[in-house]
Amino acid sequence: MVIDFHIHGKLSSKINFDEEEFLRKVNEAKQEGLDTLVLTEHSHADNFTEAYSFLDNNFKYVHDYYNVNGVKIFTGVEVTTDEKLDILFVGERDRILEFNKKILNEREKQEFIKIDDLFNLLSDESFLVILAHPYRKHEEFPNINKDILDRIDAIEFNAKDLYNSGIEEMKYEVIKLSKVLNKSITGGSDSHYYLQIGSIKNKFNIDCNTVKELREQIRLNNYIVEISNDLSIRVRASKIIKKLIKGSK
Repeated sequence: MVIDFHIHGKLSSKINFDEEEFLRKVNEAKQEGLDTLVLTEHSHADNFTEAYSFLDNNFKYVHDYYNVNGVKIFTGVEVTTDEKLDILFVGERDRILEFNKKILNEREKQEFIKIDDLFNLLSDESFLVILAHPYRKHEEFPNINKDILDRIDAIEFNAKDLYNSGIEEMKYEVIKLSKVLNKSITGGSDSHYYLQIGSIKNKFNIDCNTVKELREQIRLNNYIVEISNDLSIRVRASKIIKKLIKGSK
């Protein structure tokens, strides 16, 4: 199984979900040898459920994923905390939708939810939890209490961070942090535009059909993360095109 743990369904949080663009991402994934994607839209994105409505109306949901033209689409959400940490939660569809409703209700009280409050909402222990791009907004990793750290399964090699900070430099920092926290490392393209898909791949030794199986394999480190030689070209092209498209809206 070859998986990307971090893609977005929309070009940006304020732009409507584009069905054709989403299917272009799926097709690009297939061409790049990926057979599994995790949809981790921003919690605060406008009309968060648009993608789910499209998927429900057009594709079968089996085990813990949608089968979209032969590509597994697991469901998740990316949440930005008050501490400026971005965390990916991957879970069964209905649990993700319920969890995101709780987060949005909390946003009525505070723009960004505190990390302690966020994990207090997380009554479901079945989620896969990944700390996304840990150094994007921090020179040093902030202190997090042990109870929360224990619930995080992995930290991320993020394609944008690797591009912005230098691949070897960022790899070094994330690997060092993974050893300090005793966490696995997963890879995420963080794709908003289809060209970025394929910049990072996670190659598993077995096929996974449930989030529980994904968590088990991650904790066993039964996979490798592969960074594409053309990551910088993919990310740079995507950034330029994304900016042009947003500017034309």
